[in-house]
Amino acid sequence: MFWRRDHPRRDISVWRRGERVAERYLRRNGMRVLARNLRLPHGEIDLLCLERRTNTIVIVEVKSRLYDDLNAPGIDPSASITGKKRAKLVTLAKSIKKMPQYHTRAIRVDVVTVRFGREKQAPEIRHYPGCVSDS
Repeated sequence: MFWRRDHPRRDISVWRRGERVAERYLRRNGMRVLARNLRLPHGEIDLLCLERRTNTIVIVEVKSRLYDDLNAPGIDPSASITGKKRAKLVTLAKSIKKMPQYHTRAIRVDVVTVRFGREKQAPEIRHYPGCVSDS
């Protein structure tokens, strides 16, 4: 089993759960998952999807966090998308665009955030389509 050195075991559990929740959400909203945790020379794509309605390839960055109370104000997980991370996502999008199977398709980068509460609350999911671009 793969563990990131910079994350405690508990955080890996939240991270994996978040990706599963995001994947289910995206499928329910018309996307087909083409790959999970796709490793490329410039980094990793959490989810690579096809938006069936527009035939667009979508690179999805998933950010998950655990909160004591989902009703309490807190920092949204999307705040962890820094300028450096945005640049990396743009680079990954350019790498995907160069692949023969995707070079004629439109490509978009989305962010999905998943907030888990400690109680048996349903996770809070937010989808930010096209929020990362190279401009």
